[in-house]
Amino acid sequence: MEGIFVSDKMQSHGIGKSLLDYIKDKKVRLQLNVYQKNVRAMSFYQREGFTIQSERMDEFTGETEYVMNWESDCEV
Repeated sequence: MEGIFVSDKMQSHGIGKSLLDYIKDKKVRLQLNVYQKNVRAMSFYQREGFTIQSERMDEFTGETEYVMNWESDCEV
């Protein structure tokens, strides 16, 4: 998954959750990267069941980021 971007004005209206739920219905496993300093996004993804798998440096931005995974509870 490349990312979910919701404008600041529209955040906290359930849009990001709806988009993520749509993708979760189609996949059994997801992986994403999120900048460590993006506390709001980190909190959102953890609330949605993602766990931190590793930490690394984004070679293009120099920012520390977390690799996060989610797996469905359902067997396919």
